[in-house]
Amino acid sequence: MQIGRRGFLEVGAKAALISTAPGFAISCSRKAVAKKEETQVPWWIVMVGEKEPGEPLIMSGRIFTPDGAAALSGINLYVYQTDATGRYTTHGGDNRNTRLHGLMRTDAAGRYEFRTIKPGSYPQTRNPSHIHAYVSGPGYPEYWIDEYLFDDDPFVLEEARQRYKGMGTFSPIVKLTRDKDGVLRGTRDIKIERCSKNCTGRG
Repeated sequence: MQIGRRGFLEVGAKAALISTAPGFAISCSRKAVAKKEETQVPWWIVMVGEKEPGEPLIMSGRIFTPDGAAALSGINLYVYQTDATGRYTTHGGDNRNTRLHGLMRTDAAGRYEFRTIKPGSYPQTRNPSHIHAYVSGPGYPEYWIDEYLFDDDPFVLEEARQRYKGMGTFSPIVKLTRDKDGVLRGTRDIKIERCSKNCTGRG
């Protein structure tokens, strides 16, 4: 299904209404992330409002068991990013709580999806554009995974491209396509892990 910017935002408005139902995560950037005790978190969210500058981006995928054999339901994915200018808007020095962030929980098919804008590179740097991500779930304490990167980004180093070569949709370097209405789409699947050096200690 193809969706233009207007449709992208209309769907987002509907999602915002759904997400305000009791127990649902509030994905709008001006709202709080769902509390840990909430048991119902949507598998797809909208992270931006109607007037957010930038290129609309829909990122989706599934989260699998460590061996990649089966998709997992009930796994949390928390993401945060810069705006289109490459800046975080936050208070207290914790970029994780920046304005553009959201929490999802995979559905019965292991799916997740978030609708946002393509982030900008940090101003006056050669850092690639990226989206930070954390994974957690029953039996899997929270840990961070490699950032979402974009295949068409000239700042992604050849070393990284070689490291993830042949991983297909499990690669953190995501190939984006653009539909006829200008919306970017990307797919990244994730194999869950037992946290080691990437543990956050947040549960």
